[in-house]
Amino acid sequence: MKPPVDIKDIKDFAYITSRKLLNEQGEKSGEVFMWRRKGEEEFNYKLKCPYCAEEQESSVVFKKRPYRIRCSNCDKSIMVEKLGKK
Repeated sequence: MKPPVDIKDIKDFAYITSRKLLNEQGEKSGEVFMWRRKGEEEFNYKLKCPYCAEEQESSVVFKKRPYRIRCSNCDKSIMVEKLGKK
């Protein structure tokens, strides 16, 4: 998945991540790219759902960790784990 934003000036971002996502069988079948610019509260993301393979782009304000994104197609909650967790 290619980043939907130009990240040449990485110093303008407070958060950027790209992760592979596991489906119910433990297979890497989805992907998420998330970013937040400095000074903004809202995270933007581009998601390929690991459950239904639907691709979507949206934004969300997270209240707490771990970050969870809800698929707008199958309504499953998708957790974006911290990198150090695995």
